Amino acid sequence: MASTSMVTLSDDDHCPFCRSPISGQMRWWTLLSRHLTSQGEVEYCSGGCGCQVVVVDGEIVKTLVRRPRPARAAAP
Repeated sequence: MASTSMVTLSDDDHCPFCRSPISGQMRWWTLLSRHLTSQGEVEYCSGGCGCQVVVVDGEIVKTLVRRPRPARAAAP
């Protein structure tokens, strides 16, 4: 179940997990999935920087921080 829910932040904000700068016009947190489990309501969200979070009943229980990949050398 996808959603168009989003949070818009000011130009000087950063991702709280990877510290990537955030443009004020960028779609920030997007709900990827929401469902009920025996542990409560679980939500999976993706940030505009690529970080992902798992939320159970409003509490962040897991963060997956996007790490930049090292640049690859160009082929000769």
